Order: sequence, then C-alpha cells, then structure tokens
Amino acid sequence: MDLSAAGWAVALLAAWLVGASKTGLSGAVTIAVVLFASIIPAREATGALLPVLICADFIAVSMLRKNVRWQELLRIFPWTAVGVGLGTVMLYFSNDAQVQRVIGAIIVGMTTYQLYRKARRLNDVTISAHPAFAPSMGVAAGFTTMVANAAGPFVLIYMLAMRMGKLEVVGSIAWYFLVVNLFKVPFAVGLGLITWESLFFNLCLVPAVGLGAWAGRRLLDHLQQDTFEWMALTLALLGGLRLLLA
Repeated sequence: MDLSAAGWAVALLAAWLVGASKTGLSGAVTIAVVLFASIIPAREATGALLPVLICADFIAVSMLRKNVRWQELLRIFPWTAVGVGLGTVMLYFSNDAQVQRVIGAIIVGMTTYQLYRKARRLNDVTISAHPAFAPSMGVAAGFTTMVANAAGPFVLIYMLAMRMGKLEVVGSIAWYFLVVNLFKVPFAVGLGLITWESLFFNLCLVPAVGLGAWAGRRLLDHLQQDTFEWMALTLALLGGLRLLLA
C-alpha cells in the first residue's frame, strides 16, 4: 500500500492500539478502526485490519488462555454467525459511508446507555437475564465486526453485564474474537477485502501489535475493576463518535 511516512505512523499506532486493546485497554480497538479508515479507503480498511486483529487475538489468548467464561461465549456465538452473514450482505450491496454512520450511532447509543447505568449504579442483572439480550448482542456484534471490525462495544457491554472480573472480560473477549475473526476470513477473501498486498502490509505491523499487547497486559495488572470498566466504555464511546461523525 502506498502510504506516506505519516500514514505509516498512523498504521503503526493503530496496530499498537489493537494489541493493547486485546490484553488490557479494552475499547481502544474502535479507535484503531477509525485510524485505519483515515489512511485507507473504508472498504479496504476492513480487510487490511482483519489479519492484524487475528494476530493480536492469538497473542492475547496465549497470555490470558485461562481467563475465559465459555458458557457466556457459547450463548452468543450462534447469533454472532447470523450477524456476520447479515454484515456480508450489507457490504456487498451498501454504501460504506452510510453503514459506518449507522454503526457509529449504534455504538454511541449502547455505550452511552451502559455509562448511564454505571453512573446511576443500576443493576445489570435484569437486562442480562432478558431472553433477547444475548441474541441481540450477538447479532449486533457479528454484523458490526463484519462491516467495520467495530464489535468491541457490544461484546464489552455483554461481558460486563455478565458480572465478569477484568481478567475474565479481557480473556473472554480474546477468545471470542479469535473464533469470530477466523470465521470471517473466508467471507473477507470472497469480497476481495484481503489480498496478498494487504497481507504484506499486515506483516509489517506485527511488531507494533506485539508491543501493544505487552503494554496492555502490564496496564491491566495495575487497573482497579471500576477504573477498567469506565476507561473501556469511554474509549468505546469516543470511537463510536468518530465513526458517526466521520
């Protein structure tokens, strides 16, 4: 990809944020999505970012492989597959800019609602127990991850509603996205979003991903649970606003 020095700097920063988001700085991946879209056309950026995410997923799983709640993941995996299918159809037929704004609006709405609940100290048990909660989060996450690699806020809201600790949140998210991102690869290749050129570009970003994962894991060790939740949701909100207003 023909990027300027500034473009490469942005790409490396985005890759660092991807690594950090997978091991501790949850929510930052949404900002990485925005950074990629600022230097690469939105449709190409979706494919260019996917292998970077998968690389970070493998690193995160290796670090946090024991911190996972499989029961909660199995509740949303089938619904996520439905969402990925819907997102594939949307990518094939729709305008990228319009879809980006819709996703941004959904992320901002859901994250704002979760921040409101935390600020008012409202109990999440009621909403998480609703039979439509897991299916709606799964479909929304699958759709947004396929269209814009921006499912983080939905998955984060789901995990926090399940009353997980910070290590369980990060570990479960790592396993979730490893499975889902690998599942997305054939669809992305079929749409022409992953090419040999984009894979070479991804290879150049691997060191930044590794450094980000190391930094995120160190940060996680020093964060209190409540601080972690506030920071993760705030980063997700900022990323959603950027998608909405881009």
